[in-house]
Amino acid sequence: MSPTGGVILVTMRENDDQSGFSPVTRRSVSDQVFSELRDAVLTGRFAPGDSLPPERELAASFAVNRHAVREALQRLQTAGFVRVVHGGGTTVLDVRSTAGLDLLGHLARSGEGLDPMILRDGLEMRRCIGVEAARVAATRASCEARNRVVAAAAAYDLDDHPDADRAFWLEVVEASGNLTFRLALNSLVQAIDSGSDVMDALLAADRADLLPHAPLASAIAAGDAELAARLADAILSQAVDVWASLTDSGRTLDPVTRGA
Repeated sequence: MSPTGGVILVTMRENDDQSGFSPVTRRSVSDQVFSELRDAVLTGRFAPGDSLPPERELAASFAVNRHAVREALQRLQTAGFVRVVHGGGTTVLDVRSTAGLDLLGHLARSGEGLDPMILRDGLEMRRCIGVEAARVAATRASCEARNRVVAAAAAYDLDDHPDADRAFWLEVVEASGNLTFRLALNSLVQAIDSGSDVMDALLAADRADLLPHAPLASAIAAGDAELAARLADAILSQAVDVWASLTDSGRTLDPVTRGA
């Protein structure tokens, strides 16, 4: 395929340039360039304020054409990792100040894996969203939405519904009618899917309905906002408590959660 196509084969060659990136070998070239540059920023190889090597040097280092590098840099800019100035180079940004919730998914997919403190932060945010969504759903959900929440809670007892937990909370958030809750949950779900080995251990109690979700669904259906919030908090605190039991003051994760 031509050099400007989306999929190419690159001939491996000796990389004598100083930027230190490995040549890309095949497929989705800009995706691979994006991933390596993203990881270089997330791991601190390039700190906020640093300049990335020029397109020409990056293209030589990755052994790809400049179009693939340019496309990857544009994606990094859209995601809040860098600022690209035409004719003025590419500056690394502080992602804590410039990125959105999609950063959670990037962190989960980076070469460093899931940081224990990021896991904690994500689980705490999940709890906050779920508690408030349950509270709001109890006050303003439509009759149809309340019925869907009740039906979703009943699905925990069905052997053929492996995603009952995800489906339940999606219904609660939908019932709240709050778009920002839903968008935040979408980002959390992407991060969960990217680190499934770890999240399987942390969310086991939630998915097994250890603290039944049916009373929460009933509280939402009955319009009892405070009871719904308390029940949601108890259910969603399980994963936070599991995280605490598997960490050493947030510094390390027990091997069972590493997927090793």
